[in-house]
Amino acid sequence: MLITVDANGVFSGSISSSNGDTIDTTIAAQVDSNGNLTGTVSFIINSTSYTTVWQGKMTVSGNSLSMAGTWTSQSGSGTFSGNGTSSK
Repeated sequence: MLITVDANGVFSGSISSSNGDTIDTTIAAQVDSNGNLTGTVSFIINSTSYTTVWQGKMTVSGNSLSMAGTWTSQSGSGTFSGNGTSSK
């Protein structure tokens, strides 16, 4: 999954399958001024629609970003984490 967060904390991104195909993805997530992350990620695989609910925290140190939290869906639940860099 590739995710971009703009200066207003609004997310966009895409999911790639194991064979490299891009899966149509709708991300409706935000980060508040305290770094609290909430939102949903929706996608379709083999004609089945999935919606995952995400909650977590995003932190910044210099130009390094990290996020971690939990997700839940109709098929189960799990954790997520990731790192990136800020363009500012």
